[in-house]
Amino acid sequence: MDMSQYRDLFVAETKEHLGGMNECLSVLEKDPANREKIDSLFRSAHSVKGMGASMGYDDIAELAHAMEDLMDGVRRGEYAFAAAIADLLLEGVDRLSDMVVDVENGGTGSLDISDLVERLKGYKPGQEANGVSPAAGSEAESLSVVQQELKDAVRVSGEAVIRDGQVESWKTVRVKTEILDNLINTTGELVTARHRLAIIGRDLGSDRLNDAVEALTKLLRELHGEVMKVRLMPFAALAERFPRMVRDLAKKSGKEVIFEISGKDIEIDRGTLEDLADPLVHLLRNAIDHGLEKPDERLAAGKPAGGRIVLEARREKDQAVITVTDDGRGMDPARLIESAVERKLIREEEKETITPQQAFMLTCIPGFSTARQVTDISGRGVGMDVVRSSVLSLGGSLSIDSEFGRGTRIAVRVPHTVAIIQVLLVSCSSLTVGFPVARILRTLELNRDSIVREGKRDYFYLEDQAVPLASLGRLLGVKTARVAGKFVPVAVIEIREKKVGLVVDRFEGQQEVFLKPLGRPLGSLRCAAGAAILGDGRVIMVLDTAGLL
Repeated sequence: MDMSQYRDLFVAETKEHLGGMNECLSVLEKDPANREKIDSLFRSAHSVKGMGASMGYDDIAELAHAMEDLMDGVRRGEYAFAAAIADLLLEGVDRLSDMVVDVENGGTGSLDISDLVERLKGYKPGQEANGVSPAAGSEAESLSVVQQELKDAVRVSGEAVIRDGQVESWKTVRVKTEILDNLINTTGELVTARHRLAIIGRDLGSDRLNDAVEALTKLLRELHGEVMKVRLMPFAALAERFPRMVRDLAKKSGKEVIFEISGKDIEIDRGTLEDLADPLVHLLRNAIDHGLEKPDERLAAGKPAGGRIVLEARREKDQAVITVTDDGRGMDPARLIESAVERKLIREEEKETITPQQAFMLTCIPGFSTARQVTDISGRGVGMDVVRSSVLSLGGSLSIDSEFGRGTRIAVRVPHTVAIIQVLLVSCSSLTVGFPVARILRTLELNRDSIVREGKRDYFYLEDQAVPLASLGRLLGVKTARVAGKFVPVAVIEIREKKVGLVVDRFEGQQEVFLKPLGRPLGSLRCAAGAAILGDGRVIMVLDTAGLL
């Protein structure tokens, strides 16, 4: 029987089980008596064994069987879960992952597992694992595992049907991500077509057509909502891959880390979740290497020997907010400023005017580092600039808050969904562009008498705060005529924690658009988030506010 047609399903299911095993092992190292995780770990090994055997991947089945037997001894109380068992099982998970990747690439999943199987079968209570415990690999390796698992087939679960207190059915379907992408693309094109019909109905003055378009609009909103629900994935799909990485890094750096995750059920667009993997890997590695102190340092400072890192996700309106918080040494603004001066990243005369909040953001300048020595975890002056660039490319923002000696909190804010968004259309001369509505703080018609000129700079006061003005046309290289009249149209945005007022020729209203990525060479424009087609056939650029200035 040809089993190749089931290979993709096998790979996706096995990776899911391996991810669950990593999560269970992370919990059991802190709570060895956790019966739920012990049983779950045993079931996962049993499932991988059965699937491997049914597909004819004998080495996978043999290794999973040895891991299952070891966990069965724990489950039946023959011996307690210990660090040596965790090391052996983690090594087994790593080897199984390599074998599954081989299957995914068309191989048979065959590797030399004889030594590991022998050590698993020969485990005796109280012994240490003979092999070297798995240590964290390079950052690229950590990231590739996380991203690859997110890019696999997405599981879509239906509602449970409950009658008389009994669950009658629960529907689970695996859908290829390509199908979901095509579905959102088609929905986006329908949104564009609806705008075209609305314009035609307005021009013809046809009530019947306008009524039909109104009904179509309602149906499209419902369709869009359902499609976006399908694209959404729980934060757990990404977050549950991190405990293993944190565990390995902590062991490698000689630090004790208590790692907590909250907000696992917060749902985020799959594309955004994939792109968050890289920034979060950087932030967690920095928290361990730079943030947390060694156990003896913490005890001397009156802290517990084990440091705490919390990864949290939550919703704020139409944004997802992910924070990484540690209770480590924190950051000293004065030291950050001095380091930036030494590296000639800022001028000597600037340091007196920099606030603590701005000093924390200096860490995002390429090449900035205060590390006294380079480690294979961090300290080369790369990391936070990559994080910030990645977050900005998602239309998000990054903020850093720290208290010296107490810890650091880094917050990443990204749009909850992508692809179909509301934009504010503005015009500069003959050019029309769009801004994501989520990035606009407010719009106003500014009285010219309210504009203050100081040297060559113009600004106005908004709620007692001085807000500089900038011409959008000048930023985009478009010649614009002076806006006639007493009032000036201004869109207030926030860039790097500072408000800026963008002067435009006129506002053209809001519209729902299907955002398409730009190809070469326009894809290299830092100020462009993508492009969209309006109902009248015009192609507009949707601007990324963070890349404007």
